[in-house]
Amino acid sequence: MKSRNWFWGIFFLLSAVFVIASQTGSFVQIGFVSVLATVLLAALLISSVVHRNYFGIFVPLAFLYVIYQQPLHLARISLWLLILAAVFASMGFSFLFHRHPKNHMYWHHGSGSIQPTTENIDDNNPYAKVHFGSSSKYLHGECLKGGQFDVSFGALELFFDQSQLSPDGAEIFLDCSFGAIQIYVPRSWKVIDKLNTSLGGVDNDIRLAHPEENAPQLTLTGNVQFGGIEIHYI
Repeated sequence: MKSRNWFWGIFFLLSAVFVIASQTGSFVQIGFVSVLATVLLAALLISSVVHRNYFGIFVPLAFLYVIYQQPLHLARISLWLLILAAVFASMGFSFLFHRHPKNHMYWHHGSGSIQPTTENIDDNNPYAKVHFGSSSKYLHGECLKGGQFDVSFGALELFFDQSQLSPDGAEIFLDCSFGAIQIYVPRSWKVIDKLNTSLGGVDNDIRLAHPEENAPQLTLTGNVQFGGIEIHYI
């Protein structure tokens, strides 16, 4: 905790120096709002680097580029194109450099936090949302019937291997936009993919599944827009 206080203390001292320096030379074009945004984005960027939150790294970089493209005479690129590139880069890094979270307990339903979280959910109808962050959910329902998960500009991992399906099966609704969802299910389950994709994709290699003869089924419904969903059989 002390080292963390030292770090943020030095960070805000340097921020104070930056505020003064920003009003000299070519940086005089930067206004108060831009200076304040820079400090906040830098704090978010540093925290995201520490926790390997790729969305928290690339999205702030996109905004910083817009702020400084004129003072630093950088190539002019549309903000929306930069955000789109940041989202794709974040998704790419999330898939390539998969993070194996530790078993920590956080709050029960959903996450809107930038900091990566790990959560155990003991619910037969779980619900969670991840916006501008990343999270891992371990489901422990003894008679899983349904659920809903909403991801936008974020990454979510869903682990079903410690839950039991209802004898009638379960239907999980997924809404993934500008994000990534990775789902882990037992090999013995039947997984039915009814997801709608729009400029997105679903990777479901059913060759790795070995469903039992009378196994209940897990049905995945919802929408994938500018995002990706991967289904892993374990």
